This record gives sequence, C-alpha cells and structure tokens, in this order.
Amino acid sequence: MKLETEQLLGTLELLCSSSFVWETATQGEFNLWNLMISEGFVNLIDIEVAFKHWQKIEEWGTPTNQREYGEYAPPRSERKDNSWNESIANERLGYYQQLQRLVKKHLQNIQAYNLSVPKTAHQYFEWKHPYFSVSIVVGETSDRHYFCLAPTVPDQVSYDNRSRHQRTTQIICEESPTQATQTLITEVQILLDKLTPITNYGYYYGGYNYTYQHQIVGALAKTKTTAIELALQAATMVFLEKRTIEFADGRNNSRKLSQFMNQCLANCTYYSISFWDVGYTYEVGQTPAGDWLGVRSQSEFEYNP
Repeated sequence: MKLETEQLLGTLELLCSSSFVWETATQGEFNLWNLMISEGFVNLIDIEVAFKHWQKIEEWGTPTNQREYGEYAPPRSERKDNSWNESIANERLGYYQQLQRLVKKHLQNIQAYNLSVPKTAHQYFEWKHPYFSVSIVVGETSDRHYFCLAPTVPDQVSYDNRSRHQRTTQIICEESPTQATQTLITEVQILLDKLTPITNYGYYYGGYNYTYQHQIVGALAKTKTTAIELALQAATMVFLEKRTIEFADGRNNSRKLSQFMNQCLANCTYYSISFWDVGYTYEVGQTPAGDWLGVRSQSEFEYNP
C-alpha cells in the first residue's frame, strides 16, 4: 500500500470501525461494477437463465419464490384482481422471447450475471432474509458500445434515497447512438413498452403493504461498466452521487469523520446498492495516491408480521 494511503487509512481506522479501502494498483479502477465484483455480488450465468428469472418474478408476484423461502405476501395466484391470467402470461412470454432473440441477433459478446449478496454474508445479518437475487444482461453493439438490460429492484432499506431514484421506462443513452444502434434501441424499446410494469408485493403482511413495479429497463453507453451502472440506476437498485460527506447519525467521532472525508479526500462519492431487504452503502473519497478510502455500512429490513 502506498505510504500516503496507509497514513490516511490509519487515521480513518481511529475514527470508525467500518473502514473501506481500495488499492488501485492491485484492484484496478474503482467503479461501481468493480466494487460489486470485489464484494462477491456478481456471478456469471446463462442468458436464458436471466430471461427466465425475469419471467418468474412476474409469475411469483414477489421478489423471490415464496415456496422456497417462506411466505411474506399473497402469491400472484391468490390475488383477486385481473392483473394476471393465462392469456396475459402467454402474451408476455411471447414478448420476452422476441426480446431475447433480438438481443442475440444484434449484440456480440453477450454476458448475463446474477447479482446477490453472498450466502456466506447472511451469517452476519441480525435478521433472517429470503435469498434475493436479480439478473442482468449486457452485450456489445456493432459500433463497439454496450447495451444492458435489467429488471427493477425493490428497496425496503434505503428510505432516504427512494425519492431521488430516477426511474424511467425509456432506454437511457449516454450519447446519441449511430443509425444501426438506434434501430436496435427502437426495436427493444417497442418490446419494453409492451412489457408494461406489473405490481409486485414486497413484505406485505403485518401492515407493511409494500408494492413495487416490476419492469425491464435498459441503458446504452461507451463502456460495459457505464452501461451496467446506468441500467442499475434506472432499475433503482443503485443510487450514486458525488457530494459532501456528512455523518449526522450521532455516532462517535461523526463530526471528525465528516471533516476527515471532506478535507483529506477528493471526489467524495456516495454509493447505495439495494438487494430488496438488505442494502450496502459506501461513502468514499480518493487519496492523493489515487486509492480510495471511506466507510462501508450495511442495513437490513426487520420483518415483524
């Protein structure tokens, strides 16, 4: 570790017990995607598995399969409304099949990922949680850009960030696409518009009455990392913001910690990653040596039906 970073880390560790450090020389560029990989949140899967998972979430009407992880809300099959029936299910299946064919036809180097909290991390939670995961698909366009698809993610832990999430049903483009890529974007957008949002339950019993809109969102960018970052923000799984760091929760040394972060580090940034009822935040800044330091924290929803 570089001396400047080591000295700053020593000060940080005196101020808090949940310090975070990223050594650029050994871990590479610090960004959201590399952070998620480093934390063990990312696993490679088949593209067919990703599409099937998106459809299963619709069928369940909940973020996870309650038959496997225990019931916390009325399943789709028991709801007394007209939001789901065999005809609707078959129609949406057709749209998903068209979308998958479109992606395979127009994208190269396609990869799909399962995003979840490692099962080994569950032993550190105070409460028991169903095993939640979400799948994304990303591929390269003919003009060497990257396109990512992701489903919306419920958030029952990051209450302070919900109002700032920028959910959109329109595909996000980092810059104006070429004509060939624009054709792909247009065709995908038509299918996403047909896959209208479906209301799903989060924790519902016990008076929580939590619902969210399950839908597929997309993003196009110059790099794979940026495409994933934009898609996950649109999916409300990720919130990030460059800002002055303020620890105002009354913890010991919170004022000194805030001063340290803002005076000793550059490019201070707040990252929040939601896994439905479990969340992680990283409040970090860059050292003069190009490494990153900050505070890592975990939050979880307490289900009390």
